[in-house]
Amino acid sequence: MPHWLRRIRLLLIARAPVRISFGGGGTDLPAYYSQFGGAVLNTAINRYIYTTISTAATPALQVISSDFRMFYRHEPGQELTAEGELGLAKAVIREFPNMEGVDIFLSSQIPPGTGLGGSGAVAVSLITAMSSWNARPMSKQDIAEMACDIGINKLKLPSGKQDEYGATMGGLNYITFTKEKTTVEPVKPPPGVLDSFQRRLMLFYTGKSRNSEQILSSQSKASREQDPATLEKMHRIKALGLDMLHTIQEGRLDDFGDLLHQAWMQKRGVNANITNSQIDVAYDTARANGAIGGKITGAGGGGFLMIYAHEEHHAAITTALTALTLNRMDFRFDPDGATVLMRA
Repeated sequence: MPHWLRRIRLLLIARAPVRISFGGGGTDLPAYYSQFGGAVLNTAINRYIYTTISTAATPALQVISSDFRMFYRHEPGQELTAEGELGLAKAVIREFPNMEGVDIFLSSQIPPGTGLGGSGAVAVSLITAMSSWNARPMSKQDIAEMACDIGINKLKLPSGKQDEYGATMGGLNYITFTKEKTTVEPVKPPPGVLDSFQRRLMLFYTGKSRNSEQILSSQSKASREQDPATLEKMHRIKALGLDMLHTIQEGRLDDFGDLLHQAWMQKRGVNANITNSQIDVAYDTARANGAIGGKITGAGGGGFLMIYAHEEHHAAITTALTALTLNRMDFRFDPDGATVLMRA
């Protein structure tokens, strides 16, 4: 009997959360952390990338992405490369032998290119699903590192490590990066602070996705070449991330909001494409209606605008930003990270 017909499991579903980054974004790029050490404060949220693997009717491998409306079919014996459409998915599949005779379906709860680390979560979700499907136990650190290696080293993407670690580990974490290792420190605020923190955060979709590669490539180049102006801002962004960590640990949430504002002022000066007139108007409008701080998620240029404000200001901020055609998305923190939901 062919290997692909000897499957015991007929269906497996895994998911990985996307993340929002508060401080230190950009210092997780290898060009920066390999020289200066990086550190990021981020949290996974309850919006997910799902991977479904099921036994197929033929020995072919088929991959379908609902978000990108793409389909890929691979016949046994053909060379599997990461070139062309669905390159990230194919690069992950290359890490796992004996994937013939299965259908892989990818779906997301967020639009692509919106600054929430979706690509990293795709890789993590796929690796989590395929390691379980192949009965290949992997620790969360192993999953995160494989996802990072695929993006940074094999696909040569100008990406960092925080997306993959945020998606794998789940929860609110302070993550440090060096050439030698990555360390994840779960953040433990005083009782009740985490609930208040979640309630005061808001996300608004700008309606625009963006390709972050140009922004990240520019930041990496500036770090490699040690551009003084860029490095000064990046060092300050990293320092503010550490200050944010301390405010959460000590329950000083309004101080966190002020630091978030300071970090956004630094970040928007790193690259001209990080912000635009729509983002600037929306941010100023939120501040005029009671927001203490905020930032664009991810590398910038579009995606989601994150706002920190007390609950009594949420209605006014929502009304004002909705009038600017931004749409609010409710969310909570995800404590679990990458997870297999079902095996059948």
